Amino acid sequence: MEISLRSNRLEGEIPAPAVAVAVAALPALHVMDFSHNGLWGTLPALPGAAFDHPSLEQLTLACDRLESVQGPWDGGLGSQLIALDLEHNCLGGLLPTFLGSMPRLSALSLEDNWFTGMIPTQYAVRAGGAVPFARLNLSENYLFGPIPSPIGGLMEGSAMVSLADNCLFRCPPEFFFSEGGRRKPPTTCREFNPVIP
Repeated sequence: MEISLRSNRLEGEIPAPAVAVAVAALPALHVMDFSHNGLWGTLPALPGAAFDHPSLEQLTLACDRLESVQGPWDGGLGSQLIALDLEHNCLGGLLPTFLGSMPRLSALSLEDNWFTGMIPTQYAVRAGGAVPFARLNLSENYLFGPIPSPIGGLMEGSAMVSLADNCLFRCPPEFFFSEGGRRKPPTTCREFNPVIP
């Protein structure tokens, strides 16, 4: 089952309890797309909702105005999500570590948000040593620090990774995951977050 309300001019704060009840009442739901609307607030992590749904595999909330994401009670270990797209929102703070722990999640896009801090280890190495994501887009944020060595050591073609337009150290344009992008100027990075060197 698929629900798509893409580009429908939906506006307002996500009503967390109502959404959780509605989504939980659809046990065969596989795809949910609420992108290109005016939804804002927090993406909730309630029982039966997005991260805890028994069959939901693809969730798209791109081009809305979300401000935060709640971590599920089990740290994402019970999630069935394979693809999550939250690009072009107003999400800030540190990258949610639980997203890197979801066992089936292989495509994650957080492009063009306000995330800062370092890329968590969970985004670079999954339990057992495997690289977590086949597609990872963290471009156009304010991430800083070194690129985790498992990501830096990826061979071109092994995964689709974009880290361009951040505040990361040593992300030269010849690296395939920085192609077509640039590093934000140091002054821009420091204006956004004074702790960025």
